[in-house]
Amino acid sequence: MKVAVIGAGACGLPAIKCCLDEGITPVCFERRGEIGGMWNYKEIPVEGQSNVMKSTISNTSKETMCYSDFPFPDNFPNFLHHTKVLEYMNMYAGHFELEKYIHFNTEVVEVVQSDNFETTGQWSLQTRNLTTGEVVAELFDAVLVCSGRFTEPLVPQYKGVETFKGKQFHSHMYKSSAGFEKKRVLLVGLGNTCGDVATELANVCDQVFISTRRGSWITPRLTDGGLTRDSLVKRRYVNALYNAEPRFVKNYLLERKLTRNFDHSLYGLKPNHYFDAQHPLTNDELPKLLASGRVTIKGDVKFVSDNGVFFEDGSYEDNIDVIIYTTGYKIEFPFLKHPSYKVHDNLTNLYKFVFAPDVKPHTLAIIGCIQPYGSLLPVSELQSRWAVTVFKGERSLPNETQMQNEIHQMRIHTASRYLNSPRHAVQVEWIDYMDEIARLIGCKPEWGKLILKDPRLAASIVFGPCIPSQYRLTGRGSWSGARATILTTSDRMVGPLKSGLAQKNDPYMASYIPMILGLIMVVACLVLYVA
Repeated sequence: MKVAVIGAGACGLPAIKCCLDEGITPVCFERRGEIGGMWNYKEIPVEGQSNVMKSTISNTSKETMCYSDFPFPDNFPNFLHHTKVLEYMNMYAGHFELEKYIHFNTEVVEVVQSDNFETTGQWSLQTRNLTTGEVVAELFDAVLVCSGRFTEPLVPQYKGVETFKGKQFHSHMYKSSAGFEKKRVLLVGLGNTCGDVATELANVCDQVFISTRRGSWITPRLTDGGLTRDSLVKRRYVNALYNAEPRFVKNYLLERKLTRNFDHSLYGLKPNHYFDAQHPLTNDELPKLLASGRVTIKGDVKFVSDNGVFFEDGSYEDNIDVIIYTTGYKIEFPFLKHPSYKVHDNLTNLYKFVFAPDVKPHTLAIIGCIQPYGSLLPVSELQSRWAVTVFKGERSLPNETQMQNEIHQMRIHTASRYLNSPRHAVQVEWIDYMDEIARLIGCKPEWGKLILKDPRLAASIVFGPCIPSQYRLTGRGSWSGARATILTTSDRMVGPLKSGLAQKNDPYMASYIPMILGLIMVVACLVLYVA
């Protein structure tokens, strides 16, 4: 079996490896001359290719961000500058010898079904060598689309923008604060990109304004004691408690915690919706910049004049030099010609966000077209692991009607849970979604069976950070190093922080001892009550 992999970024690299793990021959096509995708920073932006900023640092910590059988080195910091993420990807590709399967500087022009698709499931790919211009058509038994969802900028249209005399562009084109000295800049949209750009520009601009329709909850990278927030929140017992609580209760507790750190109402940021209705903004510096006046919050844009902007709240700001639209991206697959892969308002008709129900045989999978509340890397890896087993016929999908019904139910859930916006059309919960895909593969960690056999490991799975190596413990694709990786998680977290004066205690486990003891007491009381 020969499988085409489109893209050699964060989703494409594990897709190549998953093929090799299953004895499948991968052929990867990458438009650029190097691996890394959006994490491979380039000073000059290229149309159709997403890219990080010069100062980008990951919002998720390294332990929840790694691939399942290749943890980050011990000495890497917990939150990573983009150069470190790219270094890790190069290490991953080198360790598993992936680059020899990649055709660099090669663009996929078109993907269509072969003439005998119904019997063979094959796809015809037309590719163009960007160096020589040569166009080649080739048949593949299956296709993994790993081109990402950050390629086509989404730019809102406001009345009067055509008369604006300053500069205006999408954040896709923004790289650094150079050239913005002494400028008055308006950022439209309030997501993670906006927070990063505002934080950087506030150091050089005369004034930075942020226009937002609904505000946003701001979460820090670090929490009590300087611990990484996601490593404390992304734990199975926390996830179980979160899912069991009534929605208003868990949101009240979360919002109360965030308000104690930073009162969103005082700064005009508090949304009218629950915390869990929107993908939160992760930023450590924005509250301080708002307090110092370097950044100012404004309402939604009403219309634009030749040198200023009117807002829906009735205010006006003049002498605006630059408008930057930090308004996200449209999901598009321009090379896929089949109508089932057309996307409208970021709504995809894909089972588990991977397979089109009506395209049979199921030999094309979309990888990474999803927004988890957590790192995408391990999620896309699980999607590829599942997809290749389907390609081989070793895992089957439900019938078309069942898949369409599940897609419909997912859309109902999304509409009731999240805000109605393109950004949330592909939103999922991190642990829940990974467990769902792992169950289909046969690699979901069975911690209950380990309680007597390996209690230390069972406790780490339930009460420790849910790191991707949990999905390599048993079943298909198991890895002999998974147990040791799980048990040494806190060592890799604390290690980069230690100095000659650092204590040897483990703050990650110590901070949760009271909660663990409390949970044990609650369970014991319930058992006694039932008995």
